Amino acid sequence: MSAWKIVLRWVGGMALAVVVYAAVGLAWACRHDRSPSGFPMGEYVTPNEDFVTAQIIASAIDLSMGSRDKLIDGKLPLATDAKTAPGFRATDYRRDVHAKSHGCVLASFTVLDKVRDNLAVGIFSKPATYDAIIRFSSGKPELNPDSVPDARGFALKVLGVPGQKLLPGEEDAQSQDFIMINSTVFFIRTIDEYLQFSKALGQGKAATRAYFFPAMLEPWKSRPREFLLAISSFKKMPDSMATETYYSLSAYRLGPRQYVKYSARPCKNNRPMLPSSAKHEQDSFDYLRKELAIQAEKGEACFDLMVQLQVAGKDMPVEDATVDWSEKDSPFIPVARITFKKQANNTAEMNQTCENLSFNPWHSLPEHEPVGVMNRVRKALYQSMGNYRRTKNCQELCTTACAKGGPNGESCTPGCSNACLAKCPLLNEPPGLALPENMCRAPAVAEENAERLSFSSNQ
Repeated sequence: MSAWKIVLRWVGGMALAVVVYAAVGLAWACRHDRSPSGFPMGEYVTPNEDFVTAQIIASAIDLSMGSRDKLIDGKLPLATDAKTAPGFRATDYRRDVHAKSHGCVLASFTVLDKVRDNLAVGIFSKPATYDAIIRFSSGKPELNPDSVPDARGFALKVLGVPGQKLLPGEEDAQSQDFIMINSTVFFIRTIDEYLQFSKALGQGKAATRAYFFPAMLEPWKSRPREFLLAISSFKKMPDSMATETYYSLSAYRLGPRQYVKYSARPCKNNRPMLPSSAKHEQDSFDYLRKELAIQAEKGEACFDLMVQLQVAGKDMPVEDATVDWSEKDSPFIPVARITFKKQANNTAEMNQTCENLSFNPWHSLPEHEPVGVMNRVRKALYQSMGNYRRTKNCQELCTTACAKGGPNGESCTPGCSNACLAKCPLLNEPPGLALPENMCRAPAVAEENAERLSFSSNQ
């Protein structure tokens, strides 16, 4: 047999193998709504979670640092476009993921008058209205144009909620957080996979692709199911963040004997406030921010917060966030209404407040305790990243403030930096805004400014 025929047969065999592999992978991926045989529906904790979580935190810090360095160095071509957000500072330390904010919106959170008895638990135990703030975001680490397909985030902080909270060191915080995205499932099942993916994410696109498809000659090491789940979460740019439906992905307790998932569903009257043609304008990098600003100024958009109960005997695991809980088995039930307040939200002050906020599902009453491995990772990861960002941003602000000297050109007073850090409003929960320009000559003003600008419902 001639050499070229051997080559053709080899190529044909490889092509057939690839097609078969792709077909099998696709067939398996279509089973994403099922958990493995024998998978428990309740909670279980693997012995190495604390150790692996520490590594995930280190990877997240590296990713945040790397994104910031590229932004400062101009290696990200869209760095200039990102400055369309009032108050934007390239030097700020940002989240490792969901780095791009489309803005925060002040809202009211009203528990419904008639909540089913088995759902009237914790914050839903009685009718009440709270102030709240919502951060809308895109999921990737980069500050991409809104036209780049991505997951879109909805992080809700309900304020003035009494009672001890679960997050260590922040038990007296008066906030209850709910964190959701516009997808029903996550694409990572285990904590070890989470660590591998977080490391790959920090190494760039090639490493991220290799996480899903490490070797064509070793297809058994590939992750076609996870790849398709990830791709399905990267949705095209919506017409409005106020018309998307958001889901918690992970599960939570509702009292001592129930597990639930959450959803925030837009009210029927919610409408986009910009024409679709605006998405294609030359300056549409921040289309979603501009559209959200109009929604905020109008102040009428609303969402229903809904809960979905786990049903015994159904495939509704709490440890596996890649499995969709079927609404046929358990429909979502409304428990509260979230309504935008009229406001000018796209300002430097509001955007800086928005960036400095820290959202964590463990900012929670015990009745709403987060469950499952992804929530256990979030507990330490989100708290560590929030503290890291706030501390580093305070250091940046205080270094700049103390370097400017007094009003007559005199040098800064001894201890300026320590005094500045002690009063830095970014370290509060919820945090305030930037310090005055000159901390050295105006320590009293700085203290007054921190008190005036700390987040309140009167902003």
